[in-house]
Amino acid sequence: MKCWVPAQFTGAWEKYAETYCFIKGSYFLPDDEHPNEDFIERDNAVIGYYQWVPLMLALQAFLFYAPCLIWKALNCSTGINVKDVLENTAKVKKNVTVKERENQVFKAAVHLQEALELQRELKSEAGVYSKMRKSGFYLSSVYVFTKFLYVLNIIVQFCIFSAFLGTNNAFWGWDIFTDIWSGREWNVTGHFPRVTMCDFTVRVLGALHRWTVQCVLMINMFTEKIYVFLWFWFILVGVLSVISLLYWVVALVGGNFQRGFVMKYLRCMGEVSDEPTRTEEEKVGGFVRNYLTSDGVFLLRLIQAARGWELGEICATQIDSSDWGFGMLLERAKVVTSHVAFSK
Repeated sequence: MKCWVPAQFTGAWEKYAETYCFIKGSYFLPDDEHPNEDFIERDNAVIGYYQWVPLMLALQAFLFYAPCLIWKALNCSTGINVKDVLENTAKVKKNVTVKERENQVFKAAVHLQEALELQRELKSEAGVYSKMRKSGFYLSSVYVFTKFLYVLNIIVQFCIFSAFLGTNNAFWGWDIFTDIWSGREWNVTGHFPRVTMCDFTVRVLGALHRWTVQCVLMINMFTEKIYVFLWFWFILVGVLSVISLLYWVVALVGGNFQRGFVMKYLRCMGEVSDEPTRTEEEKVGGFVRNYLTSDGVFLLRLIQAARGWELGEICATQIDSSDWGFGMLLERAKVVTSHVAFSK
């Protein structure tokens, strides 16, 4: 901050005025208006956000990371190491030989199998929370809850914007953008002003002297661009977060969607016919309910999303390359637990 001070100010006085005004804050006064004689009203109009921009940006960045921390903390108590499963399946494509790919898929399948079996074995464990963790839908519920936290975070971010910048207009980012586009500068709109006024008092020989100086806020040139960009970015992130939340709710709550997801891969593997019979549908439904559960389907969807496995690619390549790994993962789970689900 640099201020235009009276001629009688020495260098020390000028530095004091600039430091004081930066800490206390300043207020915007349009060129065609005169200062209000009411100093209390001036103080109420003080712009005090520019001093805290770095700290506020750090806080907002942490809020974006907070749902991830919550997910990691809750995931540790599920008994399923999601990271390990995804890392093992990620190694499938890196291995050249069929034997190496088979070993990696076997590791991922074994971990998934053991984790799901552990959930079933500990269902009788005492405690409401413990039973919920072993219910077969705890992991998927935690993931959906994390998705909800990301949506909630966006709402909180916009509330922080409004409170921090002192505006009640939720569409301030769009308004500033349209003002810039139409050529209306900050000296007319008052958005992120570059030139402000500052009042301060100095005690000289026991008497208080009030001074009003004009200051330049160079930092607001960058602050405006940063916050307008963040406003549009948060809008995009918010829309994508809502879409992602709705997708996972439908994918993990709807039993038909879970069965259909598994069915299409079993169909390509030749385990069910192209036009599944009622018996086959019941068997697959039992497989999903009794073995995979919602958590198992959730893990398979994560593997599909992480590896980019698509049904068309599987059919086109006859379950080859990296897609072959996904098919083997389902095959491993199906064969090991056929006496649990398919026999019913």
